[in-house]
Amino acid sequence: MSVNIHILPPEMPLHPSTGVQVGYAIVTIAADTGGAAMPVNWAVVADASRSMRIPIVSEAQFRDLVRAGGAEEVLVDGVPVWQLTTPVPETIRASAPSALDHTVRALHSIVERLDQADQIALVACHEQALLLVATNGAERASLLAGASRLASLDPGETTDLAAGMRLALAQIGQHHDGVSRMMLLTDGFTRDGEACVTLAREAAARGISVSTLGLGGEFQDELLTRIADLSGGRAVYVRQANAIPAAVAAELEAARQVVARSLQLTLTHLPRGCALRYVTRLSPSLAPLEWEEDPVKRHLLIRLGDLERGRPVRLLLELVAPPAPPHPPTEGARVRLATLTAQSGNARVATNLIGHYAGRLQPPAILDAAGRASAVRLQRRAAAAIMTADYHGAAQLLHAAARRFADLGETDLAEACRHEATMLATTGQDTGANARALTYATRRLGEYEA
Repeated sequence: MSVNIHILPPEMPLHPSTGVQVGYAIVTIAADTGGAAMPVNWAVVADASRSMRIPIVSEAQFRDLVRAGGAEEVLVDGVPVWQLTTPVPETIRASAPSALDHTVRALHSIVERLDQADQIALVACHEQALLLVATNGAERASLLAGASRLASLDPGETTDLAAGMRLALAQIGQHHDGVSRMMLLTDGFTRDGEACVTLAREAAARGISVSTLGLGGEFQDELLTRIADLSGGRAVYVRQANAIPAAVAAELEAARQVVARSLQLTLTHLPRGCALRYVTRLSPSLAPLEWEEDPVKRHLLIRLGDLERGRPVRLLLELVAPPAPPHPPTEGARVRLATLTAQSGNARVATNLIGHYAGRLQPPAILDAAGRASAVRLQRRAAAAIMTADYHGAAQLLHAAARRFADLGETDLAEACRHEATMLATTGQDTGANARALTYATRRLGEYEA
């Protein structure tokens, strides 16, 4: 297996000015597609709190509840919502599966897809974390028994995803062959989001990608997407619980397609006055990325997770470039702004990022990528403003994002941003499932670029 790097444009266009300026480059990292699929070392962390056990009634069943006086419409902060007034009858509960039931079905459905060399652990997570099963693909009966225990556990009122992540990391760490993955599945909130972020960084450093699956309309989408992006995992949104089995199966299939594990990109040899301002992943999904920095060695590290067959990773690097050198040649000075090194295991490739101070215009692909990067950053800033109850500021940021999307021709996303901004400004609340859908729809812009 080998990796390769391609830079667009081959030389970063810069102005021959005496001041600092911003330059852009699209970096594509790909791997060859040879070799057989690797074993999967997988841990599934499933939210087992009370909310995951609520029966999901059909429309006909809901009408029966209303007619029987079991539900009524009330106003909550001026918004009409339906609330249950009596326990759900056992006749309805027996035929109305919960999100946890669909999770158990998902685990049952993947048993036949496991190879004997695969390792899988199932962790139930509510107020505490409990390891239900840890086995290999040959012990299918054990996996089915562990999955069946999931729905029978005593429910908790809260969810501690961090405890589940720690337990999952301990299990994954016992095996070193193949593709190491963790999957978090939740429909709500966790106690300690910062602990989850810290554990996502630890997972990334150990070569473990953490994928997240958010269900419904009341989960922490910003936290789940950040966990995935920090570790190079996939962030998936499931509006309806009956889609959980397909989402879990897709995650296993993605792990089967890995051709390069724990890919990372380092930037070294940055000259004085040059700094990395932003990194945005353009594909396979659109997202701002974070990096680790060693200020003494001037070494920057971006962890990108696993590289799947036929799905190169594309990054937009935004750098603050130093002023042009004095007395440049006629065709403009050329300066090495960084050495880029992509590495996965023993596979390694390096190339130089050259800045050309010739005053050339940015290519259309750069302008489009910069517009997408700006829009998704505005969305992230809006989410941060909501966390501090700055709803007016969040609405302004979403209006700005809407203008970026409109410029890109993404009219549906622009309208969704404007609608979300109006709701925040007038009610101080987001639109629930539609707000979550907006977050994930923006990420899918990168898939069109793959």
